[in-house]
Amino acid sequence: MMCDDEIEIENHEKYKEINSFPVVLEIEAHHVDSLTYNDFFDKFMVKNIPVLITGIADRWECMNWVNTGENCRINFEYLKKTINVNQDIPIANCSKVYFNSHEKSEMQFGQFIDYWQTQIQQNERESSNLLYLKDWHLRHNQPDYGFYRTPIYFASDWLNEYCAEKKADDYRFVYMGPKGTWTPFHADVFSSFSWSTNIVGTKKWIFFSPHEEDKLRDGLGNLPFDMNNEIYQCRIHERDIRFFEVIQRAGQTVFVPSGWHHQVWNLEDTISINHNWFNGCNIHCIWDALLSKFNAVLREIDDCKDMDGFEEHCQLMLKSDFGLDFRMFLDILKTILANRLNILQNNAKLVLNEAKLGREHAIYDLNAIHRVLTDFSTKCPLEELQKSSQNMMIQIDKIVR
Repeated sequence: MMCDDEIEIENHEKYKEINSFPVVLEIEAHHVDSLTYNDFFDKFMVKNIPVLITGIADRWECMNWVNTGENCRINFEYLKKTINVNQDIPIANCSKVYFNSHEKSEMQFGQFIDYWQTQIQQNERESSNLLYLKDWHLRHNQPDYGFYRTPIYFASDWLNEYCAEKKADDYRFVYMGPKGTWTPFHADVFSSFSWSTNIVGTKKWIFFSPHEEDKLRDGLGNLPFDMNNEIYQCRIHERDIRFFEVIQRAGQTVFVPSGWHHQVWNLEDTISINHNWFNGCNIHCIWDALLSKFNAVLREIDDCKDMDGFEEHCQLMLKSDFGLDFRMFLDILKTILANRLNILQNNAKLVLNEAKLGREHAIYDLNAIHRVLTDFSTKCPLEELQKSSQNMMIQIDKIVR
């Protein structure tokens, strides 16, 4: 594997404490040629601030999915030639609500392309059956098709590093949708970071910094499903809720920080590549979200606390509801810990998304793990995991403390 890039920071000592997150009322825009990894790390990732980056996808193979100088911007023939049209894909119907989500189904990729082309050919598009291809694991399904490269800014990706080692489903997705498709109001899975690159088309984003979304809750504590609802439009103004909008065009990448609620609309026929991920900059956010969900589970089944195996039952419910439990969370940290110790103890080379991880960055990662484990070891109810987390802290202390 070619490895010409290095993800490195200037000095891990600078980041020994967790930053408080500043209030942001607009998004900065930068070109990839003038934004170094260290600058992105220092100004945006550590501080949990969104940013719009231009030029990332200029040389990606998937730019061949786009026609230039034609009325139809999507190169459907190229898509059908390079992607298995018989594979099943996940579809959301943006015209139908099912509980707190859009109605989900599956169809073959070729069928979706036929549907999309029919939509484009109609003078007035069918709005009662708006289908959106979402959360499609194309890279996992066709691993030999190198249609993009993870941008260096997002290469330190503990979630997908772990998934790759465990040969589990990843959190790397392709989205394809006709004009008018949209994603409801939400924060990303696990309270993770996400990044989204538009290959073709235009998206409109609305962003709320962490905790501003709480001002939108109704009397039962529920958040909006669709911010286009007049009730929530009024509530934004009545309660002086801070937010901002972003128009993302083809070739631009949006970095979405942890805990930022947002809603996204496709203003044109749009294709994007998206990842969810976390690392040392936001692992404390993941832990806080996991712990909060665990405490909610405890409250929900408090009347069963005397049952045999109560703690393990709580973990099962946590895994089902949140996607992570304490055991899996600690296993992720163990994987990252082992890989970072290998760099520092054995001078090993670790390549993440075609970029080498630097030593200062490895030390930063270990310190971030240690901070989370300090809290984990006192609040995890499972004794075996408490002991394991304490042993992990001892390992880190021997190297960096």
